[in-house]
Amino acid sequence: MRGESEGYGLMADEKKHKHLEMIQGVITRMGSNSFIIKGWSVTAFGAMYAYWLAKSDYLILILILGVVLLFWFHDAYYLYLERGFRNLYDEVRKKDDDQIDFEMTPIFKEKGICTALRPILGWTYGSITLITIVLLFIFKP
Repeated sequence: MRGESEGYGLMADEKKHKHLEMIQGVITRMGSNSFIIKGWSVTAFGAMYAYWLAKSDYLILILILGVVLLFWFHDAYYLYLERGFRNLYDEVRKKDDDQIDFEMTPIFKEKGICTALRPILGWTYGSITLITIVLLFIFKP
């Protein structure tokens, strides 16, 4: 078949399009996962702070701090992966059709800690962490 790429059964110009679709699907999933994590975290923090207000137990504040850091790490991980796949998308977009190999390894251009400190995560989780730490010092037993 004229123009068919070796081993994939796709025309050369279709390979890049399919590869970009695959990468876009992963990027979409990572964005959805991050959104879900944010929703769960707001619910969890609200419930935990409400319980703390009812009981005024110092150990609950420590638990809240741990849960905040856990959600922060989890959300940062999804953002880190999303950014890696966006970099892969950009690299595949620049390739010629005959160079497409359907590689799905994300390309990371920054460290995970830099992603965790991005404004969307830093302001959200950082402020809750700071508030919890302040409360820990104020209500120290």
